Amino acid sequence: MLFRDLPDGSWLAVSQPMHALVSGQMLRAWGADGFARPDPFEDVATACAQHDLAWMGWEAAPTLDAATGRPHAFRTVGARSHAPMWAEGVRRATAAWGPWVGLLVSRHGSRIYGAYADRHRMDPRDVAAAEAYLREQAGIRAGLMALVGATDRQVEEAAALVAATDALSLAACGGIATLGWAVMAPLAGGREVPLTLAEGDGVMTVSPWPFAAGEVPLAWTARRFAPGTRWREEGAMRAAFEAAPVERIALRLVPG
Repeated sequence: MLFRDLPDGSWLAVSQPMHALVSGQMLRAWGADGFARPDPFEDVATACAQHDLAWMGWEAAPTLDAATGRPHAFRTVGARSHAPMWAEGVRRATAAWGPWVGLLVSRHGSRIYGAYADRHRMDPRDVAAAEAYLREQAGIRAGLMALVGATDRQVEEAAALVAATDALSLAACGGIATLGWAVMAPLAGGREVPLTLAEGDGVMTVSPWPFAAGEVPLAWTARRFAPGTRWREEGAMRAAFEAAPVERIALRLVPG
């Protein structure tokens, strides 16, 4: 789960699978000259839109972060909790959408555990869980790659697109700050370029512009909570989330 704090003190809660759907919206608009193209397109688009399916069970019963009085943000959940979820997500993605999607979901999980070791290894049990995922998924990906006949370069380019749209979606939905931060996006030929972001009223600018269209509309749903809303008891928090109205959020991406 990720949160966006609003100027009036209220805040929005966005589920991980919902944020992933925004990644899929971005991928389907991707394709400016010079940037890497999704290949195979539908599989990469589906992987972007479903890369966080592992979190679906957790989002239905979020755990309480006693330090904040909110559900745990995705960054504060250790690998011992979500590495098994990720592994099950790979299995489900492969069964539901085929080996290419399972391959890219697996690769995205490994990319996260490799790049953000400090976040996901807060305890010795987290270290063991992350290492087990990395070790086991390497073998699973080798089998999936052989099944679809993919090359290392093809997988890494597709995985870079999943990672880029993931980061852009986190920025759009509120999971990361945009100020002074850049998203690395893959170019055709294997290099990457940083995309710089800036936010306005219902608009986020992206530069350089990686999309085929001149503007990209995004939409997702969130739950809004009043200023100061906090919980001390997990059951009460879960009940409040189930009862909270769902609000539709819109944002436009435009060239910087």
